[in-house]
Amino acid sequence: MSKSSEPDAHQVGPRKRPRSRVQPLSRELQHRLLFEHNPLPMMVYERSTLRILAVSNAAVASYGYSRTEFLKMTLRDLTPPDDIDWLESLDTSQRGDEIGQRSRWARHRLKDGSIIEVENTGDDLVLDGRRCRIVLCQNVTEQNRAMAELAEAREQLRASAEEYRMLFERNPQPLLAYDCETLRVVAVSDASIASSGYSRGEFLEMALLDFAPEEEHQAMLEYARENLGGERLGLQLARPRRQLNKDGTIIDIEVTSDDLILGGRRCRVCLSIDVTERNRASAALASARDEAVEASNMKSAFLANMSHEIRTPMNGVIGMTELLLEMNLTDEQRECAEQIARSGEQMLAIINDILDISKIETGHLELDISDFDLYETIEATCAVTRVQAAAKNLRVELEIDPETPRRVRGDGRRLHQVLLNLVTNAVKFTSSGAVTVAVKASHNPNSSEVIRIEVRDSGIGIDPARLQHMFEPFTQADASTTRNYGGTGLGLAIARELVELMGGTIGADSDPGRGSTFWFELQLGAPIDNAAKPADTGAASAPAWASAPLVLVAEDSPINQIVAARALERCGCRVQVVADGQEALDALQAQRYDAVLMDCQMPGMDGYDATGELRRSEQGLLHTPVIAMTAQAMDGDRERCLAAGMDDYITKPLRHAELAEALRRWIPATPMAARAAKPLPAA
Repeated sequence: MSKSSEPDAHQVGPRKRPRSRVQPLSRELQHRLLFEHNPLPMMVYERSTLRILAVSNAAVASYGYSRTEFLKMTLRDLTPPDDIDWLESLDTSQRGDEIGQRSRWARHRLKDGSIIEVENTGDDLVLDGRRCRIVLCQNVTEQNRAMAELAEAREQLRASAEEYRMLFERNPQPLLAYDCETLRVVAVSDASIASSGYSRGEFLEMALLDFAPEEEHQAMLEYARENLGGERLGLQLARPRRQLNKDGTIIDIEVTSDDLILGGRRCRVCLSIDVTERNRASAALASARDEAVEASNMKSAFLANMSHEIRTPMNGVIGMTELLLEMNLTDEQRECAEQIARSGEQMLAIINDILDISKIETGHLELDISDFDLYETIEATCAVTRVQAAAKNLRVELEIDPETPRRVRGDGRRLHQVLLNLVTNAVKFTSSGAVTVAVKASHNPNSSEVIRIEVRDSGIGIDPARLQHMFEPFTQADASTTRNYGGTGLGLAIARELVELMGGTIGADSDPGRGSTFWFELQLGAPIDNAAKPADTGAASAPAWASAPLVLVAEDSPINQIVAARALERCGCRVQVVADGQEALDALQAQRYDAVLMDCQMPGMDGYDATGELRRSEQGLLHTPVIAMTAQAMDGDRERCLAAGMDDYITKPLRHAELAEALRRWIPATPMAARAAKPLPAA
């Protein structure tokens, strides 16, 4: 078998490793490699000359200089000019002594000219017999910048916290913060201290219940439990509370609060406003308001009662006078009857003025907006005053600009009332000549028409000093007019209120001794229904039926029974009269009627109750029209009548035109009672 360098495959035992050919590094070389390859910048410099003798690869990479350039430099070359004196003084003070291991701060200049901050950690070293120092140069520029920013942020935070503390404590409104779990006060403002009397130290030892009245404790505990439910309550505005001050007084407060985290604790910050005086003022105002409402109600009740008490006899006076004038009278008798009629109308006008003023003062006067014929409304108003003017040999002239629209939309009845007042005044204060009503229109950009109506007279005129007061209540031109011409001085005040209620303006111009011009302007809309009707001015013709309808009159006053019966007969009706509500029900049970003229206030059963019983007895099978006849003319009376089951409403004194129009609305051309006389079902 030939010999081979390969071991026998069957040889058993450990294999011998081949001997390594790598020679071990010298200790000096090892130290040099450890120095040069240190991941942090390192350098060695001679203490006497500050010459750099060695640098690590990290220093070469960080500073930008090559190793060759480094070895030609001293520490002075790395030091910014501003730091040279500091470097020289430091080196001189340590040149003769062993320094030992030490760290110090310095600034170095990189090759690109930028300046970095370094923390030098060094130690003494003897290299080839020279006294040196080996230095590890750690760039702390970003670290120092971050630390500076952190310090600045901390200072800003401290200053901000101080500012917020000052804002909280010196807030002019009482503020406090409390722990939601313990209800203990954790912060309080100076205003809270001043208003409550407690010191800051006392406050910080108290819980909310300590400065709350005992009757508030339960509510505050429930509120606290709600706050501990796990969800934030958020901002809550003006919760009413009461606060117990140190001197024992209790004040009303409103608390606005919100959630707050203080020191990791759930808290709420509260702003408290003392509303004690405001609540007292509100209570006093409410009491005054209640007294004013009560006084207003008493006034309304008084006026309603006076309206009823005055209108009831006035209905007899005016109604009987109308009947008297229809009789065959001598000229002297007719003149007396006409004077009675005029006096009655004047009295009624005064009553109506007082009621209108009352409605205006209480804000109960409402407009009735509808389409109407402007021309016919104005012409009818002028026609009413021509009788009075003719008695004084005066003319009432009407001038309507052709550009004025005929059909408009507004409250024609109130327009008639205002114009009638102005024309009546003009006729009253004019002794000769004419009264002229001039109407013209101008278009408004909002598609409405501005209607200007002027009433010019040649009367006594008005002194300019008093002209501006003419639209105030109870004002007349002078003391003599009260004696010579009479009147309450309410008419122009009512006219002004009505015009302003309709969104218009009213005024006057006058020349004493030569006459006056009163005018008003209204914005009237375009009509919805082109077949607009004239406003109701009091004129109406008697109804026409195929046969005379049968009307039941329920009225307790004997005089008014005669007036109502004669007025109905003038309208072509057959009449039966009863004295109270129960008699009316008995009559309706026995006989069918085409309508009932029902007085509202009667002894025993009044008209409201009688109408209610009638509607229940009808059971929806029949419906007898009931027209309320009342001496009350206050706001709400009409609604009360309709609510009681009545169908219509007229006021005393009865007007022929108003009564005829109401009958025409509710009695058909062929009256029901003329066709059948079947009694109503039993109640």
